[in-house]
Amino acid sequence: MYRILLFLLYFLALSQASLAAVDTTRKKVDIRRAKIHDDIDKLQNGLLSQRGTESEWIQAVPDPDINLLLTDLYTRQLDIVQDTLEQSTSLDHRLKVKYLTGLENLLKGYQEGWIRRSFPPEKGAILFPAYLDMMQADARGQSIAPIVDKYPYETGNILVNNTNSVFFDNPGFQEARTNLFRRYCGMYPDQILPKLENYTQVPFADSLISVAAYRDPGQFYDYAAAVRTRVGQLIRRSSDPLVRAITQMASSKRGRLYFPFLDEVMHGRQTIVSLNEAMADSIRYYRLLVQTEISHADRLRMRDTPLVASELPRMLKRRAEEVFINQINALHDAPDAVRFKILEPLNPQELYYLIVLGEEIIYTSSYKGVYNRMMERMPGQAGDSLLMSVRFDRFKKFIKMAAGYNTLDHFLGTMPDSSAQRLMIAFARGLDKTGGLEEAVDVADSYGSINAASVKRLIDREIEASRDASQARQDKRSFAIYDILQTIFASSADSAVDISSKLGIPPVYTLDYSSLADASGRVVQLVFFYGDKDGIDSYGNFMGMFNGKPDWSVNRTKEWVEIKSVKGRPVWIYANLPLDNSKGDDPDAKAQEHLISFLESKGLQPSVVIHRGHSYHVKYTLRQLPASARIVILGSCGGYHNLDDVLRKCPDAHIISSKEVGTRTVNEPILRSINEDLRNGRNVNWVTMWKGLSAQFPGGEARERFENYIPPHKNLGALFIKAYQRKMGQ
Repeated sequence: MYRILLFLLYFLALSQASLAAVDTTRKKVDIRRAKIHDDIDKLQNGLLSQRGTESEWIQAVPDPDINLLLTDLYTRQLDIVQDTLEQSTSLDHRLKVKYLTGLENLLKGYQEGWIRRSFPPEKGAILFPAYLDMMQADARGQSIAPIVDKYPYETGNILVNNTNSVFFDNPGFQEARTNLFRRYCGMYPDQILPKLENYTQVPFADSLISVAAYRDPGQFYDYAAAVRTRVGQLIRRSSDPLVRAITQMASSKRGRLYFPFLDEVMHGRQTIVSLNEAMADSIRYYRLLVQTEISHADRLRMRDTPLVASELPRMLKRRAEEVFINQINALHDAPDAVRFKILEPLNPQELYYLIVLGEEIIYTSSYKGVYNRMMERMPGQAGDSLLMSVRFDRFKKFIKMAAGYNTLDHFLGTMPDSSAQRLMIAFARGLDKTGGLEEAVDVADSYGSINAASVKRLIDREIEASRDASQARQDKRSFAIYDILQTIFASSADSAVDISSKLGIPPVYTLDYSSLADASGRVVQLVFFYGDKDGIDSYGNFMGMFNGKPDWSVNRTKEWVEIKSVKGRPVWIYANLPLDNSKGDDPDAKAQEHLISFLESKGLQPSVVIHRGHSYHVKYTLRQLPASARIVILGSCGGYHNLDDVLRKCPDAHIISSKEVGTRTVNEPILRSINEDLRNGRNVNWVTMWKGLSAQFPGGEARERFENYIPPHKNLGALFIKAYQRKMGQ
């Protein structure tokens, strides 16, 4: 049908082009208009070479028939129109210049739209007849508005909305632009406010203001705060109650604190006065945010979406971090009575939201402190009663974090077995229903941390059922999610499962020596240290593996140390010195920066990167993580929770991380094993290595610490992300 339409338009173009009986031989051109004709000819040639090579045809689409049509329209037919205009006796010089310039603008607009991909090139078959239609109406003194209305928006946008449009003096020009703007707003409602600044005089401007307010109150708030713009003034004259409420908030210095409660204000559940009273105390304000979030979770379950539903959790997260988490993190070395004093007024629900919204910044010890206090304040109550009290809001995130910090068994143990089973089934269900992958990654991350075999079997059955259902309905994305999860869960229990071939990802159990060595055969390592007391102690322990050892040479500079193997294959290790950062000028940060610059100047690309320091330093290591890294070792508290950040920079990295406390008693045996493999030119085999390491930790606290370290082949969240991206061609 589309091809039939194109050929109908083609014949329309043929008839319209015949403004006079002429042949295609170029007639004599008035010298005053010669340059316009030359410019048109250049643009025509440009279309023929648009694909980068000279051609006799316009190469717009794979379909040769459409290309033939476009070529004829924009060469032979356009030439006819040029000649007809030039030879016309009914048009004076001014009008000939006008319509020839219109042809030039048409070609420019077509080419620019093609290049910017804002105008599909095949629609050139519609653009050319549209111009001829408008040109004929304009020559007769008729309005072009009805003609613009009958063609697609994109054609009118090129021919009328162009700043150099030749139809600016047409009696229907403003009407046509107004109608185009109306159509644009319907097609791109998110652009109403940005575009309205140039159309504030349209008769439907007030209606657009209301539409924009209800469609995206968050965006509307920003425009309402701009009082000096034309749109800002238009907003202030509106009588719409939502517009007036947003405007009142945006006009206040504390407007962003009010804004999350817009729905409550609109429905009379809160007033500006009551919000002012809550904002006078940071804990009271946080408590109100929690209460309202629970109310919104209830409404969302009933498919009643509050206004600015995303603003409230955003503000709740911000306050959780700024008021509480940052403080208890900062008091990392203080006694618990001092460190967690700020949490004393909070009830279990308020502590719950600190956990689920603080994932990105909460330290391991901070999490443990918040979790313990949350559970202590609900004596005798089952854990599922807490989840019911928050309407199961973000419960999958809570389960994931509990698994990651080894509190899941404790939490499930507070409730009857039947409740725990239902909870874990719900945890593994509906992972394909959200737009992103976060819940699926959370389940993958959690699976390896679950100790109860019965719970794992429940998750396995749920994943298998969901996989079969998605396969039956031929849902590619859904099937990919559950099929990958089923495969990596099977591999976590049985290393004989060839996960690499099954999922089409690089090997996960081994890493070839050749993939770690550079072109000169060197394996380069980069180690980040930080200049606090623990960092200085960690550096001393680290250097104990090399100082005075016959297999290694050590050369120290002012800012870093260079360690090289003297036996076996070349392994070069560079570690910045943990220079004292207590004075505030961050000499350790400067040392890291200078070390990275030195490596770059020497063409040394680290394939192994090691973080040694507290979890609150990890973000600085990740910012400097080179894309060349193939092994990344996060030897810090909670390094397990940074997998996604690593994979964004190094998609194929093998990651070793700790779920809880990182410790030198585990870090150093791991590093020693890796270095011995590399120095001897052996491939790294994680399964074999981990078995050997396990034997070094037979029991006690050391064994518990070792079991908190996750080797690359057990980092299920990382494996899921890699496999999904490949399976979906991302």
